[in-house]
Amino acid sequence: MREEIHINTGVWIALTRYSVINTIIFTSIIILLLIFITERIKFLPKINIVFTYLSVSIIGIRLLTPFEYYFTKAVSSHNVMHKIKEITNIPVIHINADSSINVLHILCFIWIFGAVISLSKYFAGYYYLCKKANKIPPCDNDRINNILTNLKNKYNFNFNTRVVIFHGFDSPSEFGLLKQTIFLNTDNYSEKELYFILLHELEHFHNKSNYINVFMNIVCCVYWWNPILKLFKNHVDELIETYVDDFVTSELDRNGKYNYMKCIFDIYRSEDSLSKDSAPTESIIGIGRKNKLLNRFKVLTETKKINAPICILILLVMSFYIFCSGRYVVQNAGLPPEEEINFESNDFTSENSYITKDKNTYVLHYNNGNVSFTVQNPILENLPNVPYIGD
Repeated sequence: MREEIHINTGVWIALTRYSVINTIIFTSIIILLLIFITERIKFLPKINIVFTYLSVSIIGIRLLTPFEYYFTKAVSSHNVMHKIKEITNIPVIHINADSSINVLHILCFIWIFGAVISLSKYFAGYYYLCKKANKIPPCDNDRINNILTNLKNKYNFNFNTRVVIFHGFDSPSEFGLLKQTIFLNTDNYSEKELYFILLHELEHFHNKSNYINVFMNIVCCVYWWNPILKLFKNHVDELIETYVDDFVTSELDRNGKYNYMKCIFDIYRSEDSLSKDSAPTESIIGIGRKNKLLNRFKVLTETKKINAPICILILLVMSFYIFCSGRYVVQNAGLPPEEEINFESNDFTSENSYITKDKNTYVLHYNNGNVSFTVQNPILENLPNVPYIGD
């Protein structure tokens, strides 16, 4: 592959099969790299929350806008992208002599249909919980309300929060963007347990992780078929829970941290079923896997120190991703797809272009042959000044 020159089409932004494929592949690689790096930075919970939110925002926005732009440079691929184009252009259903439904159309339909179903299910669940939270009266347990008020005053949590008792959950959870609600599955917790639980959920609201959770769920719904996105979401959830654990236990001694870990583990063991990571709430036990809980507990017992090289490495990775994801795109034969090029452009002349035929395929060579891409036969009529070198 080699870098090639884009022909200016006058379009500032375009959505093509190549821009989508490049965005998905490149982003998936970056996600796996970030997971690998942050697995070694989890002992820095007060630092990695910044990098976590930054990474999630950049990656999520890029995935939701898989475009190429007027400044995008094309990199030619004569093998992989050419094969992808051939496969996706295979006709499946012939409508008439001039049009048909090909593999690309079917894949796009399946993707969009699945995304609509996934988004509908998620927002339906979110709407159900909104209605449920509004219907359930606030908790009138003085013991719970006093602990909540004391915690908000102690940590200067100046936002409205209501606590409700909802037995539909197996563990305490937080929910809501505007009307922030803490769901308790029971009011039979001890005062110490209530202190840990309420402080944990209040810190989720304070660091805005509820917004990140909703955003990540939307991205995962759009890319419902990509398991790497689900892996990334689960990893982000664990990083956030690690940060919150550290906040809750920051003023505790070793015995206090043990009591906090015991509280979380007791909630985990008392569940009838594991929390679902696709729910629009954030459970106090995270995604509910035992090995993840053990990782969180391990972080609390480790000595924390700043690891500047790893922080710098994350910044470099994200800077590289921002620059390359929009700047370069790998395409078939190095130029934008033929349907996006103005083939009546005066850029094509006998001095800089010529046409050849490879079996049944016409190839337009531009810039003295340094750039080439396939064209359909009718397009040749729009290039009268370009010489044809063939049989």
